[in-house]
Amino acid sequence: MSIISPLFKFWKRSFLCLITIGVISFVLRMYYFPYGVSITLDGLDYFSYAMELSKTGKFPEYPNFANNGWPSFLSIFFSLYKSQNFLDYIMIQRYLSVTISVLTIVPAYLFCGRFFPKKYAMIGASLFAFDPRLITNSFLGLTEPLFVLLGITSFFLFLGNNRSVYASFGVLALMALVRYEGLLLLVPFSIMYFEIGRAHV
Repeated sequence: MSIISPLFKFWKRSFLCLITIGVISFVLRMYYFPYGVSITLDGLDYFSYAMELSKTGKFPEYPNFANNGWPSFLSIFFSLYKSQNFLDYIMIQRYLSVTISVLTIVPAYLFCGRFFPKKYAMIGASLFAFDPRLITNSFLGLTEPLFVLLGITSFFLFLGNNRSVYASFGVLALMALVRYEGLLLLVPFSIMYFEIGRAHV
């Protein structure tokens, strides 16, 4: 009982710190959020793909569209929301991007906790939460927030037990659907997996 109580207090304090960082990070993003402004360039391509998929239920044939993980994810929320206002869907895309960007602090904290004490891991999570470039990027409605979230999660899972290592390859597959660069991690992940397996033999 004397051991469990301090551990519970420690994890409760860590959880509250993460919640606080997340809330402050979200409020900061909402303060600078570009309300009523349309997205442009690649963000608009993802928006168009997601809108067509949500309306037709079929994957559009875009000739130069390498990955459809992010717009496919967007289309789920577009299909649940009915509006005649174009900007409403733009805001959904941006809100999702911002939310995913904030949620990245959780796997970032867990991943840093694999190498550093918890107080330093909290600093690592804060760097992800308040990095100006990540904040700005989360407003663009692009693939990067989801790509980073899946990437850090896959690294964290890979450093766990056997089951979580298998799960890391599943997350890596989702990562590759979001951006094809995720496939580049398949080689080092596979090499490390077989090397670790050989070391345990």
